[in-house]
Amino acid sequence: MSYSNISLLIADDHVIIRRGLKFLLETHFGKIKITETDSTKGILSALKHTAFTHLILDMQLTDGNILEIFGQIHEKYPSLPVLIYSMSPEEIFGKRMLQLGASGYVNKQCNEDEVIRAMELFFSGRKYISQNLTNQLSNENKKKKENPFENLSEREMEVLLMLLKGKGVKEIASKLVLKSNTVATFKARIFDKIGVNNIIDLQNSARLYNLPVG
Repeated sequence: MSYSNISLLIADDHVIIRRGLKFLLETHFGKIKITETDSTKGILSALKHTAFTHLILDMQLTDGNILEIFGQIHEKYPSLPVLIYSMSPEEIFGKRMLQLGASGYVNKQCNEDEVIRAMELFFSGRKYISQNLTNQLSNENKKKKENPFENLSEREMEVLLMLLKGKGVKEIASKLVLKSNTVATFKARIFDKIGVNNIIDLQNSARLYNLPVG
């Protein structure tokens, strides 16, 4: 298979990760055209000016979380394949990103052979699902009962991630362009679904399920 027609955008907030991934891809797939960015704004700007064939995105970028713009990307470019390559826990975000339309979720702790396998599937138009995520999906009903964070809506997850970073209601409202009382309602729902009464307990619960805190 020829990869010469691939035009790839890599979004990651660490330049070493971007350059390392670029080297790995060029070593195994040849001199494909690769553009780099470290922010959500950079992604949206690049998409406006270049007709990319593929995107590889990290979950956490310099100016926000990919969840904040993924829906927008998928809506404007529905046929554009997106692979998530991230340190964010696969058991929390893997299934969610697949449901949103991603072509796969690759954990950065994977070995080189697994990353290459994922990229081969991705570039050939197929989905990549790790064995861990396959096992998770096969036990979906059990997992839902065990992991309360999976019951959060997309907007609740966005608010949760900011709460875990120590952001207040007003700051979150400004970031998400929502009313403060709307964010307060989301916060109350999150507390209720997770079964906690304060931020400290929420953070402790998040740590149990390997969510990023702070």
